[in-house]
Amino acid sequence: MHVLLVNMAALIIGTIIGCLLKKYVPEKLQKDSMIYFSVVTLVLGIRLIERTTSFSAVVIAFLVGGTIGHFLKLDERVSTLPQKLSNGKDGFDAGTLMTGFTLYCVSTSGILGAMDLGLSGDSTLLMIKAVMDLLAAIFFAAAGAGWMQLIIAVPLGVILFGFYFLSRILMPYVTPEMIGDFSSCGGMILIVNALRMTKLKNPPVLDLVPALALIFPVSWMWLTYMG
Repeated sequence: MHVLLVNMAALIIGTIIGCLLKKYVPEKLQKDSMIYFSVVTLVLGIRLIERTTSFSAVVIAFLVGGTIGHFLKLDERVSTLPQKLSNGKDGFDAGTLMTGFTLYCVSTSGILGAMDLGLSGDSTLLMIKAVMDLLAAIFFAAAGAGWMQLIIAVPLGVILFGFYFLSRILMPYVTPEMIGDFSSCGGMILIVNALRMTKLKNPPVLDLVPALALIFPVSWMWLTYMG
């Protein structure tokens, strides 16, 4: 279970390093790093989509979940928090912080990793996530998220520990096919987040979070009645 704390520590340490070394990191490198991480996120999303069992179920959960998130205004509500907490601090980029939040917390690698740890004790996926989060935190902090990025460690810990403790309840009812569809749905969300990271588009990524909850029942129904 200590690997969950390692993930939180990676985010905290990366933020500290990024803030302390910000003046030594060229502005061009800060901007380019967003492109690099967007490519990594895009590739990871594509790899997760390859695990799809029932793509139709994934599409349904993705679109319906996004619609629910739109009406709940999830992205809009959460997006206002960084600005409120920053109190107008100079050099703070709320958009960068929100992109980081989505990358760290709304990540199937973290959720699946926590579930794998609770079920089999396998920490491989979580360790990969910790390394990526450490590097991402350094550049995101330097690129504008700043010290405010430290607050993300709290929801990250809640998500990781929450899914770890829930895994023993959830996993007996979740089939490998459903997990594959879950990974695919998360991969599509990561691809949308990659668009936000490039800052070419600003899609409401957090509006898609309900899709991660919908994919399990939708996948089950599709496999049971349509498979």
